[in-house]
Amino acid sequence: MSEHAALVKFGQHEHILRLREEGVLYMNNLPYFWRIEDEELRGDPCDCVDEVARGHKAKIALADGTELEGTNWTLRIHPPESEKINIFCMYALRPSVGSFPVDEMNFRFGNYALVVTNPQEFIDRIASHLKSQNIKGKADLVEYVDDEHSGKVGPFRKLRRFTYQSEWRLVCYDGPGEAREISIGSIRDISTIMLSSEINDNITISS
Repeated sequence: MSEHAALVKFGQHEHILRLREEGVLYMNNLPYFWRIEDEELRGDPCDCVDEVARGHKAKIALADGTELEGTNWTLRIHPPESEKINIFCMYALRPSVGSFPVDEMNFRFGNYALVVTNPQEFIDRIASHLKSQNIKGKADLVEYVDDEHSGKVGPFRKLRRFTYQSEWRLVCYDGPGEAREISIGSIRDISTIMLSSEINDNITISS
């Protein structure tokens, strides 16, 4: 990231501490996000689908000749081997695009926040690790699209109602078919830990 920015991970203290001390990135796979029901905090049935199609009316012809009618339907096309795709997400604190102060809805992810003060170095360490382990992956900021979006989605687009999450994410492929961990080593030199509720008071934005 060339702009003035930081990356923030919200979570429970033990997980945040492990991320800082050992550089462990815990990555759930796509079906995990499709299955959870938590008022759309982590659960998102459209997350990382290849494509979304929507319509107001639909008719389905059954084998016995009868027809069923449906309204306001949504069709989600999942990527192949979606269970082998894993995601790690962080909050991208980017004052230039209005992601500061941090929306307090993010504090629901956990009581503690790890702030990466040198995001480019953090990203470089991840890239180096992926290369050394021959892991196929990509990292980027998420683009937010209309909540009624139809068409291509992919791993770096989300619906606009999730804009408050201001996500940067790492997507890795060819995983074990379940959650996976990637360890890049300690990041104590480029991070700090604080209470989530104190992040907006402890961060100062200067020109």
